[in-house]
Amino acid sequence: MTSKNSIVKLTPVIESRIKKNPLLNMDTFIIPSPYVRDVGIEKDYDHSYVWMEEREILGYLLVYSDKQQKYFHIYKLVSSPFGRGRGIGQAFLTHLAENVPIKSEIYLYLWEKQTDTLEFFQTRGFKLGDSIVYRNLVYYHIHASKERLLEKGISGQKNSPKAAEIGKTRHDARKLVRLLSHMVETLSVENCDKLVEDINRETTTLINMLNIFRDSRKILHEVNLKDLILERIVAYIQASPIKCCLQIKINTKNSVVLGYHENIGRALVNIVSNSLDAIEERGIKGFIKISLAERGDDIILSIRDNGIGIKDNLLELDDKGFPLFVGRTTKDRKSGEGLGTLQIYSAFGPENISISSGHGGTGWKIKFSQSKNEMDSRFVRMNRRFNEFKNLWEDYNLIEAEDRTDFITYIWQLRKMEIFLFDLILMFSNYHNIRTIYRTILAFIEDTNDDKKLRDFIFSLRSDNEVLRKWLFEISVEIKNRKEHLIETSNINDDYQGALLKSYGQALENVIIFTLDPETGDFLASDRKLAEHLDFVPYLGNERDRLLRGEFVGDLNNDSKPIFLGVWNVDSEEDLFTKLKLIRKAAGKMLEIGIHTEKRLAFYQTTYINHNRDIDTYSSTTFGEFAKLSDDGLKTFTRKADDEAYDFLMQVD
Repeated sequence: MTSKNSIVKLTPVIESRIKKNPLLNMDTFIIPSPYVRDVGIEKDYDHSYVWMEEREILGYLLVYSDKQQKYFHIYKLVSSPFGRGRGIGQAFLTHLAENVPIKSEIYLYLWEKQTDTLEFFQTRGFKLGDSIVYRNLVYYHIHASKERLLEKGISGQKNSPKAAEIGKTRHDARKLVRLLSHMVETLSVENCDKLVEDINRETTTLINMLNIFRDSRKILHEVNLKDLILERIVAYIQASPIKCCLQIKINTKNSVVLGYHENIGRALVNIVSNSLDAIEERGIKGFIKISLAERGDDIILSIRDNGIGIKDNLLELDDKGFPLFVGRTTKDRKSGEGLGTLQIYSAFGPENISISSGHGGTGWKIKFSQSKNEMDSRFVRMNRRFNEFKNLWEDYNLIEAEDRTDFITYIWQLRKMEIFLFDLILMFSNYHNIRTIYRTILAFIEDTNDDKKLRDFIFSLRSDNEVLRKWLFEISVEIKNRKEHLIETSNINDDYQGALLKSYGQALENVIIFTLDPETGDFLASDRKLAEHLDFVPYLGNERDRLLRGEFVGDLNNDSKPIFLGVWNVDSEEDLFTKLKLIRKAAGKMLEIGIHTEKRLAFYQTTYINHNRDIDTYSSTTFGEFAKLSDDGLKTFTRKADDEAYDFLMQVD
């Protein structure tokens, strides 16, 4: 979800912050100098932008322009991993096109190996121009007019479902690995100084990114071996200059296993790469046979070649169960360090690998466990998310925080954990009342239950997978500890109420309900499936009739999606206007904490109507308009109560 309100102009001060952030220094291997086409262009801060939410930078666009403001050179366009999939790149391009003069041309240069990035720009209206050679590397000149970019922006180009499906971290890691590979391939005497510097930079970026997410190493995924073979291994063999015959035999209906997609893919490429080298070494017409077959609950992947083979003494096992060739090169006429075999055994484990080899070639058999029914896609996604949070648990000392940004980031991470908690509780819905589970955890977090009571309760729950109970307890304790730490180290109610509310916008698919105190801005919130507004009343320190019910879905910076506010009961004409004044006060308080004046405001149906008039749920307005209403103006947001409901309640009384 994007919002133009998130785009601000780049300044030298913000630029210095960007340079210190490793997550904003990736995908930058474009043309090394911005002056290759025009030595007279200058950095243009008026047309360079930053995407900023709650003072956190999620992306930036750096532009150079000529003195006549006719040509605009996009030098860098970068999104943080936290901003992936939100259309930030498209929003930057549209915003730039809207603000440059009429008849302007926007252009940039891309290295020929950056095929993904090239496709991104071409689908958004850029045309391919002449290529140039700069420092022994080939770059494409791509360009578009202001009008063309606006036309494409309005048509709403979106990222492909496949790219979104891969996931933020895995997508970035794969792109960087591919980029590093191309860099190494183009390394030469003429460009080594510059290219080594670029390789070091991209390697550092990759390490920083994986240290934060570690997605491809620690977190299970469902991997379709058949698809992986057809899409990656076949393409690799076909692209090789070493010619050989390839045979593939699939003898299983289920080729889905649990593992690490990137590690398995890299390991299979390493095996096939060694096979091709062995075939070239032997100097005969080669073949590679790949087969998949079921054996009990396992899937066996076999890869056999007719290459030169591995010497018998190198097939002997060491005390750790590794053949002696692992970590050593087996290539007689080529230099190598055996790193590929280390990666293969690290990916699969020695207990799952068997090798046969001789002068007739080498055969690999790799055993995988099939994906079981209980390890469904929902569990795999939860496992991925839980391990992401485990990486965040290492350090959260806000006492040493340098500025407000550290607190904002902390709050958004805490909220991600809470959203995970909502989804985790739903995993127990087959056997338990999930609202009872949530209320028990809420009481614990709000400090009315201790750790032991919570542990005894959670581990008494029935679950299809025991690890879910462990996760539920650990994440609940972590949320409580982090919330207490935030309260202890900050003036949370005065300084960070906006972040506390807006951070729920990360739950793009959850309906979030909340109960709000209009006087203080204090609130508690949850997924609508887990709680009722009344569940929060005991923890807010005020009577129910002085509190408001609320609800929203998605990014709170999206002004077109309304926040709903309402009350539990209306007892009289005087009470009706008292409740409308509460909503007006709440609107003003929410504007103070950062809700946009143009954000839509709608109204809940009142739960108990003991009067012949009610709040008009058929009307809507904006927070800015409602907060400025006079007492008389509030009357325009009332209507006659529904007759049937009112008559029924009168008879009940």
